[in-house]
Amino acid sequence: MAPTPEQTKAGYHNLWNAAQVNPNKVFSAKAIAKKIIANQRRYEAIEAKTGVPWFMIGPIHMRESSMSFTRHLHCGDPLTARTVHVPKGRPVNGNPPFTFEESAVDALTMPPHGLDKVKEWSVERILFETEKYNGWGYLGKGNSPYIWSWTSLYHGGKYVADHVYRAAAVDPQPGCAAMLKALADACPEVAERLKYRQPTPRKDVVDFAVKQATEVDRKRAAGGAAASTAGAATKAATEKPAEAGAAFAHSYVLPLAILLGAAVMVVAVVQIMRKSSYIRKVW
Repeated sequence: MAPTPEQTKAGYHNLWNAAQVNPNKVFSAKAIAKKIIANQRRYEAIEAKTGVPWFMIGPIHMRESSMSFTRHLHCGDPLTARTVHVPKGRPVNGNPPFTFEESAVDALTMPPHGLDKVKEWSVERILFETEKYNGWGYLGKGNSPYIWSWTSLYHGGKYVADHVYRAAAVDPQPGCAAMLKALADACPEVAERLKYRQPTPRKDVVDFAVKQATEVDRKRAAGGAAASTAGAATKAATEKPAEAGAAFAHSYVLPLAILLGAAVMVVAVVQIMRKSSYIRKVW
């Protein structure tokens, strides 16, 4: 079941502070940051329509399609048709071929993401929504390569095919946190905006989109969710091998207990602490 921003915020706060870009990846991370900044205007146009920070869109774009503007932000499929990989059939409205901007707005605002509903973009919220964007398929398996690859907090583990997880596999792509840190070093504007931190959870932080994502996973656990909807919430577990011109396979990890009441929270925390070598502090 999906966690909420309230449960993950403290963990993200500490992980962001601890994470360092691996020395052998610093040069490559800087090169990617420069490429993202070179396309800043295009990302800012999408930010204007969705509210999603342009420097969050850029790293997601890198993960999904190696920053190809001929592919969907959803999953890296070609813009010449609707998506065929998870999430399938997007965008629902309009007719192909789609522009990158049309696709990106749909990808960021479609359920269960609803990122246009997020009102405050702290570092912690950026990391949470970026992981949620990829799905919850790695829950309890270790740190997510989608976020932490190329940093000191990732040591392997990824989905190499649909529903096939290998602990020994290493994601070669840069994680979004590594790219964010490189962007902050290269761009004063990004550095300034990433100063916004929220170590203490807010009561109003769980928006409609997150509640919806949690409900989707609850139905999946009970076997009642529709296949298409369930797939959108667990993209990380339905990864595909890299295609020509597209990004490498998706990946996702988040070993967090889900707070369903004091008793359930304690049980969940104990179970995850026993199963995972990465123990996070949750709210």
